[in-house]
Amino acid sequence: MGGRDVVSVGMLLLVMVVQMTIVNRLPLPGLGAPDLVLLTVVGYALVRGAVAGAVMGFCGGLLSDILPPAAHVLGQYALVLCLIGFMAGRMVENYPETMQITALTCAAVGPVVAVAVGGLLGDERISQSMLTTVLPQMVLYNVLAAPLIVWAVTRVVRGPRTRALQLTRYPARSRT
Repeated sequence: MGGRDVVSVGMLLLVMVVQMTIVNRLPLPGLGAPDLVLLTVVGYALVRGAVAGAVMGFCGGLLSDILPPAAHVLGQYALVLCLIGFMAGRMVENYPETMQITALTCAAVGPVVAVAVGGLLGDERISQSMLTTVLPQMVLYNVLAAPLIVWAVTRVVRGPRTRALQLTRYPARSRT
């Protein structure tokens, strides 16, 4: 495990704490809030690829499953984040020019996959009002937060970029 991986795991843990202590308690309109853990997994997968994204998604999801207030089946969110991390990483591996659209798509699809998996596992919280009111709000909040969060995560995961000096072939000439 390299230095960048340790920083990435630390970043994921920090995001989880911020999600649980601040974001979930914000008085936002409606009942939804942006899912920073999902967006962090997407940003990580965009840089590191499908397998690393799936592993980070599984670990982050499993940790989210055991943190309070967990009112669903253990491993449910781990499955969702694993799928989203793999999907984001695979898309960018095959089509590197689609990073932005992949991030927005995963931000929108994440809550839908979470509701679908919850419905398949018999989650009692899935109801008609949840599908018509809360789900669209969750998708909207994720799509609005995705550009900033995914950009910040990709910057952290990539690390500092050093730009090489490029010498010009011809020296600058004065106009005199």
